[in-house]
Formats: sequence, structure tokens, C-alpha cells
Amino acid sequence: MLIDSTHRRWFITTVVLAAAALGLYGWLDRRTPGGLSGGSIPGLLYGIAGSALMIYAGLLAALRKVPAWWWIGSRKVWLKGHIWLGLLSGVLILCHSGFHWGGLVERALWIVFGLTLVTGIFGLFLQQFLPRLITTRVSCEGPYEQIPHLSKVMARKAERLMGSIWEINAQGTVANTSGSQMGIGAKVQLQEFYESHVIPFLSGKPRRSALLAKPLQAENAFAHLKALPGLAHVKTQLEEIELLCTERRQLAEQERLHHILHGWLLLHVPLSVALLVLGVAHAVVSLYY
Repeated sequence: MLIDSTHRRWFITTVVLAAAALGLYGWLDRRTPGGLSGGSIPGLLYGIAGSALMIYAGLLAALRKVPAWWWIGSRKVWLKGHIWLGLLSGVLILCHSGFHWGGLVERALWIVFGLTLVTGIFGLFLQQFLPRLITTRVSCEGPYEQIPHLSKVMARKAERLMGSIWEINAQGTVANTSGSQMGIGAKVQLQEFYESHVIPFLSGKPRRSALLAKPLQAENAFAHLKALPGLAHVKTQLEEIELLCTERRQLAEQERLHHILHGWLLLHVPLSVALLVLGVAHAVVSLYY
């Protein structure tokens, strides 16, 4: 989600509430002999409020699986709440702990909580510029889920173009037309290049070290092919294959940036689940002892 002017109220509200929570904690702490603790009434209220905000933030993942009831609110509102109320929960939990690490369970809870916040902030940071980077660097962007299908379509197009190249060459051989006959060496090089580089690049997941994954190397490779004896008459077909490789390279870049954009969720989501589990464990241990 892009942080824009629509987040201003959320930001101001979060800052005001955080400042009020810290101010109230400081005032109560000074008035309480020995200072506030997590087991005191104010401490418990801070813990309940912080836990409620964490649960609210965690319910974002479940929002996709429930009907679009109007009283739940839009996903955009939940995303904003997930960001700002999630950050506010950190302040409330800090007050609940009395700014102390606590025991073993509490230390584990703090570590997981900190990592959850860090991964969330990192993901939010990525979302501020990576989508625009994808737009500027990928001129032939396609739906991410459709990229495997698009790759297969490109591979089939390349196969048809190669078939037309061999057909044109066969016709030139029969007609014995000067300049339209492909030499044995050119045939071998073209077929080897197609099988070793073009098909794996179009139909599979291109490696960044692949020849056609690098624009300059790909351009030089196709320029070398076009200069081979007897390939001038199929230049159009070769250029179309080259264009397919260029488009696949663009889609591969989109895939790479997409993985970076969403890869942080592989850490953030399990950490969020672990945070909720440890929070319940902390509550049970605190009540038991």
C-alpha cells in the first residue's frame, strides 16, 4: 500500500494516541508506589488494548475469506488499520511491560514482536517504490499469475517461426535461388542456438546468468545469427523470435521484482502467527502464576 495523503488522519491519530498512552503511563507510574507493573490494573488494560490491536492487525489475512459485509469495512481501510494500529500496539505493549524484558516467555515475545514490526515496516517500505519500478522497467508487463501461460504461448510462437524458417529454406533449396540457401554450418548454429538458448529461455524460468537474460549479449547473439550465410532471407522471422525473447526477459524481470515485493510476507506472516501464539502463552502463564 502506498503511503499518501489519505493516511494523514491515521498518522495523526496514531501519534496522538501513542503520545497520550505514554503520557498517561508516565503520570500513573509516578503516582504508583514502586511504579506500574504488567499485573496492575493500568498495566493489564494496556496489555488488553495492545493485544486487541494485534488481533485486529492479524485478522487482515482472514478478511479475504469472509463475505464482503459492509459493516466489516473495505480492505483498504483494514490495510490502513493494519499499518497504523499495528504500530500503536507496539507502544501499548511497551507500556504494559513497564519497559522491561520480563521472563523467558516475555523475552521470546518481545523478539518475535520486534521482528514482526521490522518485517512489516520493511514490506511497507518496498511497496512505496517497487510497483513504480516494475512499471518503469517492464514495458510489456502482464498479469503475474498468467506469466507461465504467456511463456508457453511465446515458446509455441517461436516453434512456429522456426518451422517457417525451415520451410522457407526448403523452398529456396528446391528453387535453387541465390542467397536463399542456408549452409550446413548456418543450419547447425541456428538449430543449436534455438535448442540451447531460445526454448529453455522462453518455456522455463530464465536464470539471470542465461545468455538471453542479458540484453546486450542477446542482441549480439541474434546479430551474429542474422549475419550467417543464407539467413538474410529469414531476418524477419529471427527478429520476431528476438522480440519474443525480449518480452520474456521483461516478464522475468517482473517476476523477480514481484518476488522481492512479496517475499517479506514469507517471514512476516509466520512471525505474526507466532506472535499471537506467544501472546496467548504469556497470558496463560501470567494468570497461572
